[in-house]
Amino acid sequence: MRKESLTVRRQGFHVILAKQFTELAASIASEEIRVVWPARNIISDAKSILGVMALDVSAGDVLELTAEGPEEDRAVEVLAALWSEHG
Repeated sequence: MRKESLTVRRQGFHVILAKQFTELAASIASEEIRVVWPARNIISDAKSILGVMALDVSAGDVLELTAEGPEEDRAVEVLAALWSEHG
């Protein structure tokens, strides 16, 4: 399993970012890719736009991105890069 922390800098998962994030996650061959909000004990499927939007995070919140499967390293790297650019 691969894990990385993401800090919310702006408004969280707005519609455009959520769409890009979930489409990218869905294109990766990993069994599970999750966005975890430890402060509220919420786990969301990174491939589900509704799940990601339902996190309702705000600036300053810290999330964890986890992936398991054949492309777990790639999953975390590309999704974290997208997040750092737009999140």
